[in-house]
Amino acid sequence: MLIAAFKALWIQLILITGILAACALVVWGFSGRIEAIVFLDTAVIAMKGPWVWAFGWGLAEFITDRGRALPATLNAIFVPSEITALATARIERSTFHRSAYWYTIPITLMGLFLTIQYGIPDKGLSRWFLLGGVCSIYYVAAFILFHFTQIILAFHSLFEYMDLVEFRRVYSPLHLENLTSYLSITITLGLVAIYAGFRGTLTAGFHFHDDLWKSFMLTPIILFLPGTLLYNYYPRYVLRKIVQYRVFQAMERLSSAEDDLEAQKLLIEMKEASLLNAQILPFIDYKSLPSYAIAVLFVMSIAYNNDPAVNAFIKYVVNLGSH
Repeated sequence: MLIAAFKALWIQLILITGILAACALVVWGFSGRIEAIVFLDTAVIAMKGPWVWAFGWGLAEFITDRGRALPATLNAIFVPSEITALATARIERSTFHRSAYWYTIPITLMGLFLTIQYGIPDKGLSRWFLLGGVCSIYYVAAFILFHFTQIILAFHSLFEYMDLVEFRRVYSPLHLENLTSYLSITITLGLVAIYAGFRGTLTAGFHFHDDLWKSFMLTPIILFLPGTLLYNYYPRYVLRKIVQYRVFQAMERLSSAEDDLEAQKLLIEMKEASLLNAQILPFIDYKSLPSYAIAVLFVMSIAYNNDPAVNAFIKYVVNLGSH
């Protein structure tokens, strides 16, 4: 799965390199060599275009490839039922761009509006190419958010009807490993993509029509970060709750077991559930929340102290709030 993720990133990096080169040649042909160099400087150096594109569209490609295998993975973990069928159907739909229009259209339009208000520094064809590039990032971010949200909702439906959800007695641990690996890889790429988009916005050199719009550069963090963090945690939380529910049921049946054979079967069932529970390893729970919060603050502190652009922006937001 890691190889597939790296492949998706490399394909998108090569693609954006080709797109930028083609756009630069067009700008050169219509506006001259200097304008083409300015365009590349803004797109590559200031906006961090290749970085933002590669992680954003690379993650989207990974989702449309590996994400479509998730329903089969869940069907290999759970006993098929109407509840699991609804959940897997929701997850499968979330991997198609055409299903995400009610996320992608409004968020892309919002991105278009904000970018116009920010004021792209270049002019002519270069301005239009950059505007299209920024809108494409809002589009792909909206698609990724849609996928993450639908997985959260799919697992929430399993949580609501956990009494009707059963794990298969015989299943390969590889299926559960594939599920948790998918969650880990996608959240990692998602977090890097969010930071890349935020970082590229700060250094783009926008000509703000009004300083008020500077505060809206927090949009990628506010819009995409909470759902991304919840997406990795919630499915694991639900899986553990279902396992625990089954353990409690087995314990209740054990107390009223009529013979030793039935008691032995229930003990084996509880042992298997405990092993399954250990495999899930939630990303975060109430016990690890304080340490996780400290880790996030530590990373933010490093970025604040070592990244001049982030440093300056945080100071601007703090000063804005103090007025």
